[in-house]
Amino acid sequence: MSFVIGLDIDGVVADSFPVFLEELNRHYGKDITKIDNYDMTKVFDVDGDDLESFFFENVEYLFSAPKPMPGALETIDSWLRAKHEIIFVTARGGDREEKITLDWFEKYNLPQDKIIFTGGLSKTFPVKKYGINVFVDDFMTNALEIAAIGVPVLLMNAPYNQGKLPHGVKRCFNWEEIRCCVQDILLKAEKSSAK
Repeated sequence: MSFVIGLDIDGVVADSFPVFLEELNRHYGKDITKIDNYDMTKVFDVDGDDLESFFFENVEYLFSAPKPMPGALETIDSWLRAKHEIIFVTARGGDREEKITLDWFEKYNLPQDKIIFTGGLSKTFPVKKYGINVFVDDFMTNALEIAAIGVPVLLMNAPYNQGKLPHGVKRCFNWEEIRCCVQDILLKAEKSSAK
């Protein structure tokens, strides 16, 4: 049975937040040890426009410097070899961010033909449009919205996404857990389709 697996990029496939944290600390002269709120204006106590300018001016480094999350490349490769479809859905958007993202994917030999850039819009539309069977994200709002439309979500654990999880969202702490959870969801789907 072929499965459509949706993956976020930052904080899921790319280990972006340590790079963001290091660069933001350097820029703002702070010594913050973790990003515990997805709204980084609150973490760094800065104006939204100022933070947006920082990301705009530094986007090339911020999006090209992160390494892949441990285990991500191997797991994605195993899914592709098993003939599952992988669709990357990211809040990134705009020509510059898209080019940097494609270059990063090429560098790490990831498929570039199925990357959906939402530009910050809800991920529920592409999840429905492409028939995604399971989605992996690190942002709680995305997880809640996607689970609400009946698609199981694996939430990559992070300091900024703590809290009680609703039905349909399961917390994972690494890519080995993600791989096992996707396998369990696939087996359940196969059993229910065989009935």
